[in-house]
Amino acid sequence: MKKIFFVISVFLLSVIFSFPAFSQSSNPLLDEGIKQYQEENLEEAIETLVKARAADPTSSMAAFVLGMAYKRTNDMPDAEKNLKDAVALTPKIKEAYVELIDVLYQQNKLDEAKQYLATAESEKILPAKIAFLKGLILLKENKTVDAVAAFERSKRLDKSFAQAADFQIGMAFMKEGKLSKARESLNLSITQNPVSDLAGYARQYQDIVDSAIKTHRPVHLTISAFGGYDTNIISKPRDDAYGAGLDNEKGLTLNSSARIDFTPRIEGPWLFNASYTAASFVNSTHTHSHDSLANSVFLAPGYNFGRVAVNLNLGYTNFLLRTDEDLVVTDDSNAGYKKYLDMYSIGPSIRFLVNESNIVELYAGYDKKDYDHQKKIGADYLNKRDSEGPRGYLSWIWLFMPNGFLNLRAEFNVENADGIYWNNWGMRYTGNLSYPLLPQDWANRFGLLSLQLTGGIYVQDYEYGQIYWDIPAGAWSNPTKRRDITYSGSVGLNWAFWKYASFICQASFTGVDSNIPVNEYERETYMAGFEFRY
Repeated sequence: MKKIFFVISVFLLSVIFSFPAFSQSSNPLLDEGIKQYQEENLEEAIETLVKARAADPTSSMAAFVLGMAYKRTNDMPDAEKNLKDAVALTPKIKEAYVELIDVLYQQNKLDEAKQYLATAESEKILPAKIAFLKGLILLKENKTVDAVAAFERSKRLDKSFAQAADFQIGMAFMKEGKLSKARESLNLSITQNPVSDLAGYARQYQDIVDSAIKTHRPVHLTISAFGGYDTNIISKPRDDAYGAGLDNEKGLTLNSSARIDFTPRIEGPWLFNASYTAASFVNSTHTHSHDSLANSVFLAPGYNFGRVAVNLNLGYTNFLLRTDEDLVVTDDSNAGYKKYLDMYSIGPSIRFLVNESNIVELYAGYDKKDYDHQKKIGADYLNKRDSEGPRGYLSWIWLFMPNGFLNLRAEFNVENADGIYWNNWGMRYTGNLSYPLLPQDWANRFGLLSLQLTGGIYVQDYEYGQIYWDIPAGAWSNPTKRRDITYSGSVGLNWAFWKYASFICQASFTGVDSNIPVNEYERETYMAGFEFRY
């Protein structure tokens, strides 16, 4: 991108500057500085023009040419200082507005640039050039529609801006996802001067657009299978006194899933993606109580405003559990898959592109859970788990290097349950790190190898006090408001040995602390397997 801006800068240089006024100087130092500048002896020009300004601080021409020399050497702060003098002193140098706005634009001082832009527009100073710079500023602010209008106006006012304007219009359409229109504008930029450097860059972007149009596949399929070992499939309580009779908690597991993602190419700012996922969990020791099947559907229509994208997220998940309502399921019960849980969620999310490496996402929604075939003790008004309530989160993603990222997330949820013992609110904090382990040249040869670390803590506070059998005391407890703290962590490796497949291995730990002992447990899982993508 720096090269492209350099080409555009050279182009502007060739069409903006008007040097006849340079010969109107009576200051020998200024005359010598202008001569050195025109001969591209920029260091000598700066040295001479600094002396010229010291000799005559009121010379707007000396300030202008010195500002231009600093700009050509990429000394933007000094260029800004002198160009501001050039538009403040008398007589005012009209060309200085163009150069000052460009210098402020390159330093991302967009608000200040727009102030000088408004003055130049009101005084009708070099309208075509000012319109072009206005388009650049609007494009950087992701106001693509207004930017295109400004570039079109620049073309109408001065045909010499047509090639650069068409190039930038192509960039604006690319940002909007209007690839067909982007290709047309880039082609116009090329045909106006096919041998120019700008045409060369337009061809490169046209190739990118053509490739994106041809290779875009709206449907993606992901299939995975992971075998593993679980030290506590049934969440046996940590205290053996509360886990009496719960045996064979360890066993082999198999997690498998298939996901279909649908992301159509939509010309313009509208967004849409959808997915369907089928997932299965089976184990070797408690197949009649803990094997499960899940089917999920997710829809997310949205709108892209540039640096901000808004989506409406809609989700539904159906869990089938191999179970029955008996509190203790015997091995010969032949329990089949039964409808266990329906989960619904809806809510908007707002995603902010803070800069090229930082993304912030905010979500606020509503969840609903409907249970079937529950294992419960006592009346429904105490133990029925059906619930609904709000949920929201704030997420930050830092793309700190190619193929590496850090994600931190804070989430809040409320479950208003039909059974008062299950009314609770919770706070969850999680972190995820993916770090590439191989140098880029090795990754190109052998495949990307990433270290993946996760960690989290989830604190749930239950609203109503409940009693439980206190085994050490041999008596019923006083009403206790349950509080669970779940902490988890994992470490894994992901090796993308083929563009369509990865090998993944992971070790994870989960622990729950609770003031009601039967809810406390620890669990370790180890798994490895393959993920295939197409």
